[in-house]
Amino acid sequence: MANVTFSSVKAVSFAFLFTLVLFQPSTSYGAILSTDDAIESILERARLLFSEMEDEKALEAYQSILEHDPEHFEALWHVVILHTSIGFRQSSSRDQEAHYEQAYDLAGEFIELYPDSAGTHFVYAAAAGRKAQSSGARERVRMSTEIRKHAEKAVELDPEYSRAWNVLGNWHHRAANLSRLERFAANALFGGAPEGASNDAARDSFARAIEIDPHVILYYHDKADFYLTIGEEEEARRIILKGLELESIASDDELWKSNMREMLDDL
Repeated sequence: MANVTFSSVKAVSFAFLFTLVLFQPSTSYGAILSTDDAIESILERARLLFSEMEDEKALEAYQSILEHDPEHFEALWHVVILHTSIGFRQSSSRDQEAHYEQAYDLAGEFIELYPDSAGTHFVYAAAAGRKAQSSGARERVRMSTEIRKHAEKAVELDPEYSRAWNVLGNWHHRAANLSRLERFAANALFGGAPEGASNDAARDSFARAIEIDPHVILYYHDKADFYLTIGEEEEARRIILKGLELESIASDDELWKSNMREMLDDL
């Protein structure tokens, strides 16, 4: 029998580990993570799954990284964002809220770890926004302050962070155009509606987001929705048509396009 050295066994084991990482799309990652190289390989796979809009599989991969490195910045960022995105597509309100709660809780931990990152403040604002959408009027008004604070901090830390500008545009859109029930809750519980909200600021924030990154369909969807709110239907139509021309590159893009087509039909 040929001699088998320890180094050869180690090499075979290492190669086998990478085979598992790279070629098993639905594997249980936690059982095979044992080296930094393996984690990096799973990270590469998670990025690929995310780019291919395989959100559930990407979430599983990023979560497996956090099991071994709970402070991994990229994994934390994506897990929060994926929970908000996957939650948004749930048909059950219970499932939706479960994803939003996980996103919000993890975003709170994330911001404790990385308080000086624009990306961290953005995902916190995004998670808070999703959680607020599934809450009652009183809770939405209460969380409004959090959303604005962290969106503004994100653009302060990085003025080119288009995602944060879009969140800020949405904040001004909603806060400047509160429903009667939301305004009542704001007056009763917080001494009035959020200060500083304006349609002009919403307009400028949405424009800034698109100026920085004109290929994001969501930005056109949200901007058109704002223009419909303030009654500028022709401008909304123009924005919708431009957004519909764009290529879908994110998992929710077809949903945003569908919404924009419905907006267009109602005009």
